[in-house]
Amino acid sequence: MSGPVLLRGARLAELDPVRVQLGDLRLVDGFVAERGVGLEPGDAEVVDCDGDLVMPGLVNAHTHLYSALSLGLPCPAVEGFEEALDRIWWPLDRALTTAHLAPSARAGLLTALRCGCTTVLDHHASPSAIEGSLAALAEGYREVGVRGALCYETTDRNGPGEGERGIAENRAGVARWTGGHLRALIGLHASFTLEDATLAGLADVPGPIHVHVAEGEGDVADARRRGARGVLQRLDAFGLLRPGSILAHGVHLGPDEVDLAEERGCWLLHNPTSNRNNRVGYARPGRFHRSGLGTDGIGSDMLGAFQEAFFSGREHRHEVDLLALLNGSQRLASELLGVPLGRLEVGYAADLVRLRDLSPTPLNADNLVGHLLFGLGARQVRDVWVAGERRLADGRVVGLDEQAVAADCREAAADLWERYLKEL
Repeated sequence: MSGPVLLRGARLAELDPVRVQLGDLRLVDGFVAERGVGLEPGDAEVVDCDGDLVMPGLVNAHTHLYSALSLGLPCPAVEGFEEALDRIWWPLDRALTTAHLAPSARAGLLTALRCGCTTVLDHHASPSAIEGSLAALAEGYREVGVRGALCYETTDRNGPGEGERGIAENRAGVARWTGGHLRALIGLHASFTLEDATLAGLADVPGPIHVHVAEGEGDVADARRRGARGVLQRLDAFGLLRPGSILAHGVHLGPDEVDLAEERGCWLLHNPTSNRNNRVGYARPGRFHRSGLGTDGIGSDMLGAFQEAFFSGREHRHEVDLLALLNGSQRLASELLGVPLGRLEVGYAADLVRLRDLSPTPLNADNLVGHLLFGLGARQVRDVWVAGERRLADGRVVGLDEQAVAADCREAAADLWERYLKEL
């Protein structure tokens, strides 16, 4: 733990509720210890913010870190979501080995850090390297320094025994990572790739689940073939809709299922960029009350995802509470990790992002959202603190050799791509 830090002369911007104030923050032992104007430095390291914007660090509430090694992957052209799974993502999953996991985590988390993310909730799959996969990812979290939640994507899609191995990896993770900096959840791929016996086997593993739900219409049709009214009713029959659970996508959920998710205390995660890319439809996230925002593995630019959510809502003439998506992700992460996130107040975690503001127009509480949509973005991220530790300083990662990490990731990606092409 580093010593006290004083952020001086910042424009302190919060979204819950929206306000912008000029002031100083003192960070001590990983938390905001004092907020005011003209604070005396004492023994603190002083960072002059020169009027730059300081906000709570962003949260990516649903992603796949292993996809960081897929950028530029020489994959075939596909038609439709199911073919994309069969010919791109599932062969890539199978091609992953233990040697690829830590590099993929480092790459994905460093991208997140540079975009101002301080918490990343991951959903992992590596059917050829299940045992120990979460420990490899956890090492990446430790090295980069961001907070997060892990899980292994339990599935039966590759044959007998796979479901049991996924359950075992989740069970070990849930016992090992319990919150604060890192927590493990129970991961499931999606209902349509899980047999009843596997769902029953997950029922005695404690804690929330993290699962794709009704991303495509096939997930809904499969649940009905199995005798359930829908995907969430099937999961609920096995006692898996638990408080704090992450239900990603929800594109094809009916109103009764949305109500059921709310009743059970689950969170519905909107992934607008991925949904458009996979052409699965529009989730109408205005229906979701306990909602958050994710990227589903397409980077970790949460301000970009925020903008995407805005334009998708406009395109579909659907009213979306954009702030509810960003703030919901903060509340979800706070709930899972047991750490107060998302405010610049005394007692909240010192997870912060500084954005250089050279806007040619005034910025205040009334127009902050407009600036976030059309002016400020990941390119303005200058510094990032997690638990009071400076992890990004003037755009450069602290404590890691970025060139060495990039070279290691490129080597891992080349090997992964070669293995992937053999899977096709």
